Amino acid sequence: MDKTYYLESCIAGNDIPQRIVLDKLPLTIGRSSDCAAIINSSSLSRAHARIESRNGKIVLTDLASTNGCFVNHQRIEHATELEKGDIVHFAGIEYYLNIEEDVEEEDDRTRVFMQPLPKHFAIKSREFTELLEQELVTTFQQIITCQNGDIYGHELLGRGKHPGLGSSPYELFKIAESLNKQIELSVLFRRRGFIQAELAGIDRPLFFNCHPEECHKPDKLLMELTDLRKLHPGLDLVFEVHEAAITNIDAMAEIRKELSTLNIGLAYDDFGAGQARLRELTEAPPDIIKFDISLVRGIGDSESPRYKLLASLNKLVQEMGIRTLAEGVETEQDSIACKDIGIDYFQGYFYGRPTAITPD
Repeated sequence: MDKTYYLESCIAGNDIPQRIVLDKLPLTIGRSSDCAAIINSSSLSRAHARIESRNGKIVLTDLASTNGCFVNHQRIEHATELEKGDIVHFAGIEYYLNIEEDVEEEDDRTRVFMQPLPKHFAIKSREFTELLEQELVTTFQQIITCQNGDIYGHELLGRGKHPGLGSSPYELFKIAESLNKQIELSVLFRRRGFIQAELAGIDRPLFFNCHPEECHKPDKLLMELTDLRKLHPGLDLVFEVHEAAITNIDAMAEIRKELSTLNIGLAYDDFGAGQARLRELTEAPPDIIKFDISLVRGIGDSESPRYKLLASLNKLVQEMGIRTLAEGVETEQDSIACKDIGIDYFQGYFYGRPTAITPD
């Protein structure tokens, strides 16, 4: 045989075969001793899936398993052709399909053994599922200051605590989006952040985020925020919505209305990073506009084009009764320029780096 398909896993453990060579087809995969490839995991059915060859193609069929088979993160309902590079999940067990050239026959059994994985195979769905189930996240706070230098409030920033994953929210959301679990991760960060903020006795305005996908399901989002408000009636909350998430003005206006009934403020985040759409300011006006770091960093003196642009935007927004906040203030020069413009609040490393929330 000059070409052999095989499945490889990055999951450690004696019960999870690292490599399943597909040289004797068809074969069944499951936790039963009758299966050609045995995966000793309670999440798998006894006979979970079958892999066979049809017209030279590798085909995966789910055998009415409880937790399903997935190809590139989509659950399959019918026999599905596989190609090199596909990510295959049997329940939560993850494999990568590859091809090996010039494989010599060894015996009549399906061969299962250790092999180095390709560098780009690093989705780590098992670890991510553990992070969600065990709530392995923590929350940091970014300080927001007033014109006079007093602390105005804090912003919640999530971090991961799983030993097998990075702590960066950017990395975690990349994994979450590949698994279509970005909303679950956003909810977890938010819920843990509220609990830690309440334990710490934070009584100043507390800014918190959402994932843009959550704004596409406003009813579900508002139910979530209603539940959280009931759980944490004493927190002074400000809900941040990214400019890119405001695609439906009518839906945003409804969210604005419901937030008011919940006594939750509204801020538009990263304003100016994209189109800086102004219509939303009249149709669904926020309490605070957060100017994006791209407008603030290296703003220069009063004669620079960026200074004039930010000054004009700040004047327009404040005349509408909306307070303003400069994001990403990292130098004294930028701080002085933003104060001269008359921006209300400031946030960035010049005023303090994120720190873990700790109880009083």
